[in-house]
Amino acid sequence: MRKVEVIILSGFLGSGKSTLLKEVIDFEQKNGKRLGVLMNELGDISIDSAVIPMDTPLKEMLNGCICCTLQGELSLQLSQMLEVYELDLILIEATGAAHPLEILEACTHPTLISKVEIRCIVTVINAKQWIENRLSIKLKKLLVEQVRHADVVLVNKVDQVDEDEIPAVTESVKKINTQAEILTVTFAKMNFSILYDRVVKSNEKLNEIEQAHVHHHLHLRTISLSVNQPIDRIAFLQWLEKIEGRLHRVKGFIYLTETPGLYLFNYAYEMPIFERYATEKYEPVLVFIGEELNRGEIEEGLGKLQRII
Repeated sequence: MRKVEVIILSGFLGSGKSTLLKEVIDFEQKNGKRLGVLMNELGDISIDSAVIPMDTPLKEMLNGCICCTLQGELSLQLSQMLEVYELDLILIEATGAAHPLEILEACTHPTLISKVEIRCIVTVINAKQWIENRLSIKLKKLLVEQVRHADVVLVNKVDQVDEDEIPAVTESVKKINTQAEILTVTFAKMNFSILYDRVVKSNEKLNEIEQAHVHHHLHLRTISLSVNQPIDRIAFLQWLEKIEGRLHRVKGFIYLTETPGLYLFNYAYEMPIFERYATEKYEPVLVFIGEELNRGEIEEGLGKLQRII
């Protein structure tokens, strides 16, 4: 029986995994591959799935982390996708709070082991985030683990740091993982043929899985809020900088007061991006991900922004 290949996309919140997913899909489809996508987001509303082409089989796992509460569901969703679709490749984009080896464990469930073959684990890191090293101790540990167990490490967003800082990043990554292919990229653009040269030795890696329950230890919190009115772009960005706690990620769809039309908004590591979105089929909503976030304060602040005309 021919096995379906699986690529696991790992990396912390806002590193560029969804951009990488979009690039891989484009590359594989141009090469005639029939592929499916499994996506996991910590919130109860899917935002990242907007990058997936309409004709691509997609399974979404929301409001949980693959590495804990949804690990069993991942195995089930994989099994169902294999039964329903004729596929050559399945791409798994995990939430930033997931340990890649625990995803690997779910993919190698006894009911799946004869059906799938893990091609590689790709971890994406944000170059600026890595250099400045301002995450909490627990998140730093997770970031290191995501790098340690990767077959390919993409040092992404190198356009946001000084050129002479890049060698230090790659060297520190190399000290953590001497076996990985390390690439410096922008917008997650890479030579995707490299993915065919890397195959995970599943049994070896599974023996390395740690027992730490990453998601619970990190205390990451997600807050999903509807945005019923257009908001002022400048006031919105100023407000984001003042939110208490550690805000790692904001994403969603919003309307702005100064220009008509729906915008896809992404905020990671203090870098905001507004992208005009062609279709308006998505309800305006924002998802906040971070530590020690106060839902009441965020809800109140967002409400005030919607009253500013």
